[in-house]
Amino acid sequence: MKSSRKTIQFVLLAVIIVLGAGATYYYFEWEKPKIVLDKAFDVIGKEREITLTITDGRSGIRSYSVAFIQGQERFIVAEEEIPVKGTREKRLALRVVPKTMRLKDGDATFLVKATDCSPLRNTAIHETKITIDSVPPRAALLTGAHNVNPGGTCLAMYRVSKPVASSGVKCADQFFPGYPVQASGKTFYTCYFAVPRDVSGATTMAVVATDRAGNRATTGIPFYVRSTRPFRSDTVTVGDSFVQQKAVEFQEQDESLAGRPATEVFAYVNTDLRADNDRKIRSICAKTDARQLWSGTFLRMKNAAPKALFGDERTYVYQEAALGTSVHLGIDLASTAQAPVEAANAGTVLFADFMGIYGNCVIIDHGQGISSLYAHLSSMAVKEGDQVAREQVIGNSGATGFAGGDHLHFSILVSGVFVDPKEWWDPHWIRDNVESKLGLADSI
Repeated sequence: MKSSRKTIQFVLLAVIIVLGAGATYYYFEWEKPKIVLDKAFDVIGKEREITLTITDGRSGIRSYSVAFIQGQERFIVAEEEIPVKGTREKRLALRVVPKTMRLKDGDATFLVKATDCSPLRNTAIHETKITIDSVPPRAALLTGAHNVNPGGTCLAMYRVSKPVASSGVKCADQFFPGYPVQASGKTFYTCYFAVPRDVSGATTMAVVATDRAGNRATTGIPFYVRSTRPFRSDTVTVGDSFVQQKAVEFQEQDESLAGRPATEVFAYVNTDLRADNDRKIRSICAKTDARQLWSGTFLRMKNAAPKALFGDERTYVYQEAALGTSVHLGIDLASTAQAPVEAANAGTVLFADFMGIYGNCVIIDHGQGISSLYAHLSSMAVKEGDQVAREQVIGNSGATGFAGGDHLHFSILVSGVFVDPKEWWDPHWIRDNVESKLGLADSI
């Protein structure tokens, strides 16, 4: 009987302890709030947007503060005492301007504190050591002559006064990255950029450098437009056989085109597919080597006659109706059928496969944003990743893709932007506009 009574007492005591512990845990709550930054950072420039979220799923948020600590001073960005219990989440979007807050350039601590509504006042702390840097980099242009042709290429060389997150040339509405080069123990940057076909004295050309803090420097590039020659315009009349043939070929490549009228397929290929292919090419060319892999002039296909030039504007007409207008972004070279196609210069194969209007296509990276493209091939002798030498056979000419007869479509690209290949075939242009500028490295 006594043993039974003791057992009951022990069970009751255990239940009381468990209930008491549960009540204590529920009432007092040991869990701290959570502080999450949308994007971590360790440097702030002239200004910065900071977005963070504070959450507490139990008792809710009682108070929070966001501040910078520098020396013995505390600079408040935001703080709040929340009078009503039950706020489970607080999202903050803060704009920090060090100059306005009287923060100085140098080391600082970013500090976030959040306290919950528990009687224990659990407090979470997020602390990050940061640097405040409001000084923009300086970009000094090293090249003096920038003589450009419409649709051509230009090389600019420059130095920056401090480490940068990115730098390059802004030409019109496009940005072209620069690549660091070491010479005589110093670092300078080379940047090849594409000149718009409609370039004029009003076209913007400038070196742009941005440091890790987001500070930006811009240095204008003086330039001279050598010529304003107009690009050719042409009307290409196409017949039933060509329209039907190309429609069938592309319907086989893309099931979504099945059953659509031949003229509709033709127009789609010449406009939408062409634009999609060019976007893909730009993405492929972004995988460039930071080193210069080429040397000397680029090779032109041997014993080949030009059939279409860079910048030609073509309007395709079928039964007196226009099926779309496009700009030819390369040079068509015709030789014998299935003529050997050689690499224009040394580099790495970025792409070797079928690509829409370009048919069987090879793209070679020559480093620092320079690429060459070979289209409409009947066969390909290389694969992605292959290292190729100048004059190495990479395939044979053909009529695959959006082509009316056997030929090579050859293009040069700068950071994925098509430019006139003729400059790269010209030894005088290479000497005056590339090699002479690269020689500046010896005098830095």
